[in-house]
Amino acid sequence: MDITMVGIDYTDAGLDIRGKFSYTKREQEKTITALRKKEGISGCILLSTCNRTELVLSRTREWEREERSLFCELKGQSVEEYGSYLHLRRGMDAVKDLFALAGGLKSQILGEDQILTQMKDAADFSRKFFGTDKILETLFRMAVTAGKEIKTNINLPASNRSAPLAAISGLEQKGAAFKGERCLVIGNGAMGRLTAQLLLDRGADVTVTIRQYRSGIVDVPVEAARIEYSKRYEKLPECRYVFSATASPNTTITADKLDACALQENTVFVDLAVPRDIEEAVGGMDGVTLYDIDDFGVELPEETKQSLAQARQLLEAKAAEFERWYDAKDVVPMLLTISGQASEDVIARIDKKLRKSVPEQQDAVEDMVSTAVQKVVNKLMFAVRDSVDVSTFRECVDAMRELYEEETAR
Repeated sequence: MDITMVGIDYTDAGLDIRGKFSYTKREQEKTITALRKKEGISGCILLSTCNRTELVLSRTREWEREERSLFCELKGQSVEEYGSYLHLRRGMDAVKDLFALAGGLKSQILGEDQILTQMKDAADFSRKFFGTDKILETLFRMAVTAGKEIKTNINLPASNRSAPLAAISGLEQKGAAFKGERCLVIGNGAMGRLTAQLLLDRGADVTVTIRQYRSGIVDVPVEAARIEYSKRYEKLPECRYVFSATASPNTTITADKLDACALQENTVFVDLAVPRDIEEAVGGMDGVTLYDIDDFGVELPEETKQSLAQARQLLEAKAAEFERWYDAKDVVPMLLTISGQASEDVIARIDKKLRKSVPEQQDAVEDMVSTAVQKVVNKLMFAVRDSVDVSTFRECVDAMRELYEEETAR
């Protein structure tokens, strides 16, 4: 199976290392465009989130590169320096890992919702630039469908399903109370809006930064105040909690500029971005506590273990279903030919009766019969495929093909 998954996630490396391999949308476009031109790559999908960057490749026989080297090269990094932080999975190991990812089992926050949207968006984005192939399209579609089935039918933990919620809940567990507290949220993207709404739900007085050039089209919770991004340092002395969640590669808060601010005692900064929004040196300043997303994990409650086992069982079954599809994908055109031949066979056998009984509707009836026969044959053969091993299935298909070849030769 020529599928490879190479990447880095929160289990492999800390935030600073992961940040070196994160991608903006523009960088993703350039990378996908470059990869699809490389010999040996049939398809590629690049997934880049705050907790991970994954490159999934569909390869041909011409592929001769070492994937870790390629992964580092794409970001201008040295494999000698960063190769040990990367994971590499091939074949069914890659497939199973991707299904587990879609099911929320590989996330830092078990069962989190965002990964399904992120995976779907990654596939859509790659398709937009002609990066996918049939194998990766099918793999991601089946993985996302399996993830949705888990979300719908299996009761994984309902709490802490996003990084902002995990951070806020984690602070509450440490004794934080947000009611009446002034909070600044830097960034008004999806993460920033969610952070602001969660704080508002807890009774906080929330202000969200906006970029001046976007001030006419921003979408933030109506209860939140707004200030221009450039005035964020002026707002800091009023705030007990500061959350930063932007997609910018540049820092939003630096220690030298913060040093000139008359901050409240014990001001808490929470960095929800990858790469970092807030300069790490801020955490060493007097009267300041700095957290990042690696500080907020969630322990698995005992009562969820059974649900987790059910989810793993479902994902195993769905991954096996993909494996059956992959192993038999070259047989599908043969099946379509056989079902077409079977419909022609049936029509030939009932043609005289049709001409006598419904001559004026013969063509319409033949079309209905032909369609029905093809559907029945395909349904039966795919049921056989799902019930036997691949070699036995191929023998069945070959036997049917030979049957019609013999009849055609007569």
